[in-house]
Amino acid sequence: MQSKYKKIRSIYIVYWFLLTYIIAALVWWFIALMHQNEAMIQIKKAELDINSPQYPYKTGKLNEEQQRKTAQYMGEGAVFFLLIIAGAIFVFRAVRNRLRESQQQQGFMMAVTHELKTPIAVTKLNLETLLKRKLDPTQQERLLQNSLEETNRLNSLCTNLLFSSQMEAGRYQFSTETFNVRTVLQEIITEFTQRYPDRDIDSKIENDFSIKGDPTLFKIAVSNLVENAIKYAPRNLPIHMHSLDAGNKIKINIADQGPGVEETEREKIFEKFYRTGNEATKTAKGTGLGLYLVQKIIAAHHGSVQVLTNSPTGSIFVITIPQVN
Repeated sequence: MQSKYKKIRSIYIVYWFLLTYIIAALVWWFIALMHQNEAMIQIKKAELDINSPQYPYKTGKLNEEQQRKTAQYMGEGAVFFLLIIAGAIFVFRAVRNRLRESQQQQGFMMAVTHELKTPIAVTKLNLETLLKRKLDPTQQERLLQNSLEETNRLNSLCTNLLFSSQMEAGRYQFSTETFNVRTVLQEIITEFTQRYPDRDIDSKIENDFSIKGDPTLFKIAVSNLVENAIKYAPRNLPIHMHSLDAGNKIKINIADQGPGVEETEREKIFEKFYRTGNEATKTAKGTGLGLYLVQKIIAAHHGSVQVLTNSPTGSIFVITIPQVN
């Protein structure tokens, strides 16, 4: 890791050295041309006959030529300088973004490896325990429930990876149909209640709203937000899911009482592979794909998603999406 940072630092040092050299060379050539122009004009003036009646006229013409050349050099110099600066900014941003993407992808691969191995290892251990030991029904049920939770987590991860790759490659066939939001939300609540029987999901779903889009993708988006809330919120505190009528739109609020999201990171958390650097959330499991998929899916439904502060602590994710009358 240290060698990687040294390599990145070396790249930036070389970049700034070359940029400084190019600008210094441009300034040097500009000064040299100005001196050359002045010297040429002085030579031409020296060749003039001072006693000639046309001396003042020819001197004036030479002064105009010097000013014209000066303006030409300044204009060309300014254009070259702006082109160099524009190119330098473009290259700098491209390199910086590429390095950032490389670091994010490396972190993503490490997170995915951990996320894949952990549920497999836990499930394997639970099954081996069930096979090798005689346990009472309560212990058996606890191990099976734990294995089911890990399997569901693995399934969610695979689903996110699959749909993310398909959407990025443009291979996913986005279906357009009118479906009932209430039905989808109730399915999500039922699934999470079964997966996490010890968690309290407080739901308040108003009316039968309908939207046009892909019910499978929409379910994945809302499920990712609920999964996120369960991941970060304390076990003894409830998760709130409310839907309400906002005129010609539907609003779905998913609130938790976890550590929350800092205001400076509220836009970044929807970037691909990005994970918040909050000390309270660093140790939480995840790959940085969940919220990225949420934004992509909701945008595909012509909606928006934003995160607000849940007073006194926590986050409220708000999905706003047009409804079909």
